[in-house]
Amino acid sequence: MRLIGLLGGLGWETTSLYYRLLNELTQRQCSERQAARILLHSVNNGVINDAIARGDTDQLLSVLSDAGRSLRDGGADFMVLANNSMHRYADEIEQGSGLKLLHISDAVGARIQQAGHRTVALLGTRRTMEGHFYPERLRKHAGAKVITPDLNERVEVDRIIYEELAKGVMQTGSREYIADLIRNLCDGGAEAVVLGCSELTSIVTPAPGALPFYDTTRLHAEAAVKRALEVTYA
Repeated sequence: MRLIGLLGGLGWETTSLYYRLLNELTQRQCSERQAARILLHSVNNGVINDAIARGDTDQLLSVLSDAGRSLRDGGADFMVLANNSMHRYADEIEQGSGLKLLHISDAVGARIQQAGHRTVALLGTRRTMEGHFYPERLRKHAGAKVITPDLNERVEVDRIIYEELAKGVMQTGSREYIADLIRNLCDGGAEAVVLGCSELTSIVTPAPGALPFYDTTRLHAEAAVKRALEVTYA
């Protein structure tokens, strides 16, 4: 079993979710007596948020690349970045750390390609919805177009994530807002919805006949376990 390098701390709740999923999925593939081999480097998210607020990309990349190097030096075979929005810097982190990164968009794209979806909606934080890594990689690897809500809607989804869901607050009005937004995206041509934020899975409930949903955190963890259990990988 290969050693998974988990770069976490970019929201410790999401990091703990990754840790649980990696172990649950490993047990499902192997046996209840097995556990995933995980090396965790948890960064101080306050430093990352301060760098983002200052627009200091160099500092942000320095922290994340240093974390990646520590995983490499600790023997990790590949890296899993436990955060959606920071994948906008995936290439720089991979290059700066010298450790292969398993990209979250590729894990999602493989499932979208398998399902044959040509247009998908993306929901997440503003940084995720306004980033280029999902549209570019899903178009390249899955042949799928990505659509997102308009600016005001992106701002509101971002607020719901940070001011409510991240704090464990579940508002009926917010649940209805997200449901209406998904219906509008469906009317706009979306054949499925990519939930590009782990918190959204707590407020979006798939219903019979509704659009398919792709939980990016779970798909990323599944891809990591598959790679860890493979005899060889690229």
